[in-house]
Parts: sequence; C-alpha cells; structure tokens
Amino acid sequence: MRDRAQLLRILGVLVLGGFLATIFVVVPLLGWLPKKELGGFIPTGFQVRLEFFVALFALIVGIAVIFFVGRRRPPGTPLTWGEALVGATFVFGVLLLGYGVVPNEWLKWADNQLLWRPDRIWFAISTKWPVFFTGSNAAVEAAAGRGRIIVSFQALRDIIAATIYILFLVAQAWLWIAFQKRGRQAATTEVARTSTFGRPVVKRA
Repeated sequence: MRDRAQLLRILGVLVLGGFLATIFVVVPLLGWLPKKELGGFIPTGFQVRLEFFVALFALIVGIAVIFFVGRRRPPGTPLTWGEALVGATFVFGVLLLGYGVVPNEWLKWADNQLLWRPDRIWFAISTKWPVFFTGSNAAVEAAAGRGRIIVSFQALRDIIAATIYILFLVAQAWLWIAFQKRGRQAATTEVARTSTFGRPVVKRA
C-alpha cells in the first residue's frame, strides 16, 4: 500500500512537472517560432500575453503556500480571529485567481493576441477524401463532403476555458480532502502473541 501511494505521488509530480513545462516553456517557444512553422494545426508565431502567465504563476504559488502551511500546522491547532481572517482572505484570493483572473486572461489572450475568431477554422472533417482538413481552406474543402464537422479556433478557445474551470474544480476538491487528512497515520493492528498455554509471550530484556 505504501509503494502504491509513493508511485502515485511520483506520477503526480511527473504530470505536474510536464504541465508546468508545457505552459511556461513550450508555449512561449511556439510563439517564438515563425508562423505556420509546424503547419496550420499547431499555432506558432503568436504573441504571448504576460498577464496570463503572471496570474497562473500567482495561482500556483498560492496553492504551494497552502501545502506549506498545511504541513507545518498540526490538526487541532487553536485558531485565532486574526489567523482566520488572514486565511479566509488568502483562500478567497486563490479562488478568485483560479475561477476569475486566469480564465479571463486566457480569453483576452485568445481574442486579442491569438485572434482566435469564429471565421478561423482549426480543422474540418467530412466524407470527402482526405477526410481531415486544416488551414484556411479547410471549410471550403470539407464543404464538398456530406455530414461535415467544422471546429473553429473560437471553439478551441472555449474548450480550453472550460478545461481550466474543470481542472481547478477538481483540484479544489482534492485540496480540501488532502488538507482534512493531513497528519493522519494508517491504523496498525498488532496481534498479541501467546504461548501454547495461552499466556502472552514476553520479550527478553
């Protein structure tokens, strides 16, 4: 059981590290590359909105502070009015970042810098061969097929915004559970050893 928990912890660290590397390293590198360097499916050569990255970094730091305080504060520690006021204000600020500032800055970035409009097609699917189309003429090429599916960059923008809300909602519930379970240890049951006469076995000094 301990090995499984350790494996899940390592897996979580790897997933979190990959996510942070993608956001703070891969995305700026894609913006630095020339336009259409990797084709029309993966956007390149775009402007990076600093406000979005600053808000996301502040959110990550706030969550890290919650973990830091939770590990150093044993369960059942008396809470003063001042500590309760500061803690409630801090948690409200973290929730405001996660549910308000970060999604709002993403929408501004997608609308103003990335120009993800409804007339820009991300990809289109139809019965015409080839079935999968990307680029500026994707909708025109797919129009000849029946039952076509057209996904614009604005739809991709909304999918990412909804994903931000869903991920933070799951993370908030997980943080609640982890904070309430802090300091708990697994219950260990020791079986008393007895001799053949039914008496407890006493260890020699």
